[in-house]
Amino acid sequence: MAFTTLSQLAEQSKQLTSHIAGLELPHLERGIDQIESQSRKLASKTSKPADLTESRAHLFLSASGIDPTLTNTTLNAINLRSTYEPFQPIHDTDTEAFLRNQHEQIMVSTIDESRRETVVDFDSNFETSLNYDWERTKKRIFEELGHGQGEAVGSTTGLRQSTNGFRGSASLGFSQSSLLVPGINQTTGTLDNVFFSKLKPYYKVVHDLCDSRLQGTAFLLAGNFVDASREAHKDQPNPKVQETWELLVSVLGEPDVRGGLFQNMTLRERVYANAYLMSPYKSPAAASLRERLLKGSKTFLERQFMKHVETAVRENPTDAAIGGIPSLVNTIRAFVQLKYGRYGSSSHPQLEIVDNQAVWAQIYYLLRSGHGKEACDFANENRPSLAPADQPFVDFLKAYVASEDRSLPQTMQDRLLVDFNQRIRYSSDTVDPYKLTLYKIVGRCEPNKRTTPVVGALEDFIWLQLALMRETRSDMTSQDKYDLADFQALVLKYGPNYFNPNNNNPLQYFQVLIHSQQFERAIHYLWSFKSFNLETVHMSIALTYYGLLRIPAMHRVSDPNPFSTTTDSQGHELACYNFTQLIHYQARVMAEQYPTEALRYLYQICLNADLTQAINEEQKALCRSYIQELVLHAKDYSSLLGRTDQGIKIPGAIEKYLPLIKIDSSNQFVKSITMEAAKSKAKEGRVEDAIQLYSIAEAYNQVVELFNRQLAEVISNPGLQGNGESGVNIASIRRVTNEYKNNPAMNQQIFPRNLETCEILLKLVEFTELYNRSRFEAALNLIKDLDLIPFDSDVTTITKKADQFQGLDECVARNFPDVLLKTMDSLYKMYQNLKASPYDEAGRRDNINMLKRRARALMMFAGSIKFRMPADTYATLNRLDVLISV
Repeated sequence: MAFTTLSQLAEQSKQLTSHIAGLELPHLERGIDQIESQSRKLASKTSKPADLTESRAHLFLSASGIDPTLTNTTLNAINLRSTYEPFQPIHDTDTEAFLRNQHEQIMVSTIDESRRETVVDFDSNFETSLNYDWERTKKRIFEELGHGQGEAVGSTTGLRQSTNGFRGSASLGFSQSSLLVPGINQTTGTLDNVFFSKLKPYYKVVHDLCDSRLQGTAFLLAGNFVDASREAHKDQPNPKVQETWELLVSVLGEPDVRGGLFQNMTLRERVYANAYLMSPYKSPAAASLRERLLKGSKTFLERQFMKHVETAVRENPTDAAIGGIPSLVNTIRAFVQLKYGRYGSSSHPQLEIVDNQAVWAQIYYLLRSGHGKEACDFANENRPSLAPADQPFVDFLKAYVASEDRSLPQTMQDRLLVDFNQRIRYSSDTVDPYKLTLYKIVGRCEPNKRTTPVVGALEDFIWLQLALMRETRSDMTSQDKYDLADFQALVLKYGPNYFNPNNNNPLQYFQVLIHSQQFERAIHYLWSFKSFNLETVHMSIALTYYGLLRIPAMHRVSDPNPFSTTTDSQGHELACYNFTQLIHYQARVMAEQYPTEALRYLYQICLNADLTQAINEEQKALCRSYIQELVLHAKDYSSLLGRTDQGIKIPGAIEKYLPLIKIDSSNQFVKSITMEAAKSKAKEGRVEDAIQLYSIAEAYNQVVELFNRQLAEVISNPGLQGNGESGVNIASIRRVTNEYKNNPAMNQQIFPRNLETCEILLKLVEFTELYNRSRFEAALNLIKDLDLIPFDSDVTTITKKADQFQGLDECVARNFPDVLLKTMDSLYKMYQNLKASPYDEAGRRDNINMLKRRARALMMFAGSIKFRMPADTYATLNRLDVLISV
């Protein structure tokens, strides 16, 4: 009866939660002890009504002298919980639950640890790859920014010719008929066609320069650049560009010949490097060089002025009234006549007119045009007509012209200075300005006063400074001293804003810097004008070729400013310009479409490989790294690196000019950069490029390894197969591997295991093709011939094949689950065809039994190999095996 009541109570209690059963909450199962404990807790919280018995008990206890309320409070305050607690903890004795919980915790911690390690490995690899790409990108950015730094100097035009690395493989579109550059086709690029049309004539000179350096012959570099500049600007003539090149020719001292004539007169490569780059500033060699360069500048200004005189006289024949024989003296007289009008109404009253001639003016202009001897002859002819006090000047002029360094003997110098101080110095407002200027030039009077009234044009001012400067004489007093350093300081004091105020004629300030022999500042300034980038690059090549462009002692990629200064052993400040950065930038611009042509510019970097040991090694290393970078970003590798045709090596453009970059072992260098480029391409996943590069480097073993990678991907993804650029050309791989096998020299460089793997993969590709075309019997026959999978249920055979599987290459092993599935599916499809046959002959039954045996052997083999295959692979194999066994 009690059990029945309890059962009813249990059922009724379950009904209490029937209204929330839809929530599918789990039921709480309570034991008797738990129910009793919970019941007591609920009862203690429930207020009980006072009954009569409790009242009587209170009265009884009160009559006996006991306070029930106080006693009850005291009892409730006693805590008996800790009294009955055990001194030692009672351990859980449920061993099975404990082990289950421990197993779950181990699994969870293992999964968490694996996930954490995976995340850490991924982050690490990603960061490594990112840093690798960033370092290369940063280097390229710094190289480009380094040449854009100069934009702040007088120009707001930014460099817009920077490119995203080396790309392309075309050739510059030079006309074979006009420029005759070997191996260059006429093509049109997608970049700035105007830029490249101007580049062609300049590149022709650089091309010839490389050939000349390779042969060890002298080359008229600046002179050829003059012709190139004329050709480059033939559509839009710019006389200032050609004039600047002619200035450089004169300063450098190149003989005025063309076409390689008079080679014995041509300056040799790096002729000024020792005096300009290696000798201290105050050394005799450096001073002698500066004096020589000053003469070149002065000669240019004199020839330029003579052209101006001839042009003015020719264009104004009536006013010039040259008359008679157009001799030099008559031309100068006509120019003076043209400048000042008829002497009867002269516009310059201080001019001294002798026998209807402005003698002092004509002497000055003869000297100004570079005709010192003619000036002496003219002065001597008119000596009787001069005032007696002026006649000794003719002797001073003769001594000045005859002197090698344009200086007077000390006695004459003293006499001239006395004469100048007594008659001319303090009468400058009334004396003939040309007489004043001639005394100043011949006697170097008042060198601290840098100009005279006859100096009007900038060229006249510079010529006067060049005439006053002395570099090789050390016996001058401080008040007579005026040298190149003083002129350089004067030029920098005025700055570009003075010489190019409207910022539209940068070549003018550039020429002033060249005249003052500040070659590094000149290149840095001109580079800031985009329209003259081509001229800047090629002028820097010309200066470097002759040894007149100083580079920093250390190439800093992180420094965006290519211009810097340093001091020599005597404390003199020296300017430096990063020629290497400039050439690298030019090569990058060209290599977008013309990598072979860009290569010849990179060769010029090693012109500076004749300085200190540290600089030499750095320049050679930089040049080689830039060549490697060019190869890395090119597409047509064969034109740069050469190629191999039936085992015969055909050299490329790099190998031909390797002596220019100081390479002793050409084969080793080309192979080295080719291997590095191939590894980089392989790392980037550009397998086709890597294969081509490895083939050029004759690294045939690496080629076969990459073939294996490609074939393995084709097996797992047949869609990758194709003959296009993005596809894997199976026929080409088969042809190349056959060539390797048939050529003993190639074959001996390849690991036999790699060739065996390639043959296996080629057959597996063929097996996949047969399977995809539903040619199951042919596919099974191919697998059987390959002898990778046992079709015999013999345990010994299966074990042997399983052991052989461990020696297979990873490219084969990772595709094996797919091969097993396709093999089993081929067995099942053939089994279905035989089962569906309406004929019940013995041969059909034998074939079915054979397919069952093969399927069973395949399952045993799959279970024997120690290779972790996906779980669904085993499930599919089991399902197909069961279907075949039915």
